[in-house]
Amino acid sequence: MQKIFFDSRILDKAARENFGLTEDIMMENAAMALEKEVAAEENVLIATGSGNNGGDGWALARRICAAGKKLTVLEALEAKSEACLLQKERALKCGVNVVNARDAENFLNENGNGFGCVVDCVFGSGFHGEFADEIKCLMKKLNALECKKIACDIPSGLDSYGNAAEDFFMADTTVTMGALKLALFSSTAKDACGKIVVAGLGIDRELFESGTEEIAMLLEERDLSLPHRKKQNVNKGTFGHTAIVAGEKTGVALIAANAALRFGSGLVTLVAKDADKRNISCELMAAEDFPANTSAVGLGMGLGRKDEDSAAYLDFLEKNEDIPCLLDADIFYSPRIKSFLEKRTACGKNASLVLTPHPKEFSVLLENCGLGKYSTAEVCANAFELAKKFCACFPGAVLLLKGAVVLIALTENGRVCVYANPHGSNALAKGGSGDVLSGLVASLLAQGWSAKESAVNASLAHALASHLAKCDYALTPLELIQHVCEL
Repeated sequence: MQKIFFDSRILDKAARENFGLTEDIMMENAAMALEKEVAAEENVLIATGSGNNGGDGWALARRICAAGKKLTVLEALEAKSEACLLQKERALKCGVNVVNARDAENFLNENGNGFGCVVDCVFGSGFHGEFADEIKCLMKKLNALECKKIACDIPSGLDSYGNAAEDFFMADTTVTMGALKLALFSSTAKDACGKIVVAGLGIDRELFESGTEEIAMLLEERDLSLPHRKKQNVNKGTFGHTAIVAGEKTGVALIAANAALRFGSGLVTLVAKDADKRNISCELMAAEDFPANTSAVGLGMGLGRKDEDSAAYLDFLEKNEDIPCLLDADIFYSPRIKSFLEKRTACGKNASLVLTPHPKEFSVLLENCGLGKYSTAEVCANAFELAKKFCACFPGAVLLLKGAVVLIALTENGRVCVYANPHGSNALAKGGSGDVLSGLVASLLAQGWSAKESAVNASLAHALASHLAKCDYALTPLELIQHVCEL
C-alpha cells in the first residue's frame, strides 16, 4: 500500500523546514522527473501557467533546451509566482522558444501535428471551479493532439477531490510531485491521469511523507491475498457455508452464488421462498430457510424493494448477529436499514458487515439512514467525504463504494480510514459485475476472513480479473468469475 495525502504543499513546507530543501532545489528535481518522461520524445510542447506548476514547466524547458531538443513553451498564463518568474527568466536566457496565449490557437492549428509530446504545467494543486474560456479552448486543442501527453503533478482541471472542470487535461502519464494526492484517485481522475509516477523532490520518499498523516491508502496489486488452501486434512465444512438470498431476480443471486462457490466457499445455498422452483446449477443447493450451518449471508442482489421481500431475512440477521453478512442493491431501499445498521454496529462493535452500494444506491442508503439527501452526481463528486461520514455514523460497518475507483471505508482505532482501489477496468461496466463482487465478498466472510479483509481482497480480485478479458466490451459475469480463478 502507498500513502495518499490531501494536499502535498504541507509536505513541501515540512521538507523545506526539516531538511533544508529550498523551493529551487525541489523544482529542479520536479523538472528532472518530467525530463525522464519526455526523454525519448522529439519536438516537445510545454504549456505553462502562472504558479509553481508553471515554474516546473519553465525549468523543464531549460533542461530540454540544454539537451538540444526542439521545444516550444506555450505560455497559457503569464508567470506570477516568484519561483515561476525566476524559472522563466532562466529559460529565456537559454533561448527557449515561447508562444504567448493570444497566439496559441494559430500556433496549434499550424504546428499541432508535429509534436511528439505535450506537457501540461498549467494548473496544479489548489485548482477549483471551471476554466476561463480561453483555457478551456486551449485544453480542448491540447487533448486533440495526437501525441504523448504528460501532466505535471495533477492534470489541469482537477480539484483537490478529483472533480473536474469541463475539458480537463487527459494525460497518458501524470508525474506527481513528492507524494500521491487524493485528487488523482477519484473516478473522474481515472480518465485524466493515465499512469501515475511519483517524483522525488530531493529526499527519500519515506522522509518526505513523514510527520504528516495520510488521508487514505492506495491498494496495490501486491496487496491481494487469495483464499488458497494450505491444509490437507479438510472438508467442505472447513471453508464455510455461504447463503445467498434470491428474490425477484434469480439471475443476479445465481451470479453471486456462483462467484462465492468459485472463490473458495465450501458450500453455497440459494435461499428463496420458492426454492424448489428455482432453476439453479447442480453445484449449488437451494432452500427456503437459512441452513443451520450458515457462516455468511449475502442479501439484496435482485431481492426486490417491497418491505415483505426483506423482512424475514433482516429478522434472521438481527437474531443471529454473529453471522457475517454482505448487503447490496435492493436492501438499501428497506425502511428498516437504519435500525438494522444501528443494532449491528452499536458501540462500534465488529459487525462483520460489508455494504457494497454503487453511487445511486449509496444515495438511497444515505437518505434512509438520515444522513442527507444527495443526488447520484453529488455522491460521485463527494464520494470520499460521504464514505467517511457514513462510517463515522456506523463504525462497525465496512463500506465498499463502487465506481471506476473503488473506495473502501471503515473505522479503525477510532478513526475512519479509506482505501482506494483504482485497478478495475471499463470491462466491468456490465450488468452482473457488481453481483460477482458481492459473491466474492460473501465467500471470504464465510471462510472466516474479517470484513475488512473480505472487502479489500474481493475488490482487488474483482478488479484485476477484469484485465484478463480479451475484449473490453464483451466481458460477462460468468467469464469474470472464471478470470478470478486465473489470478
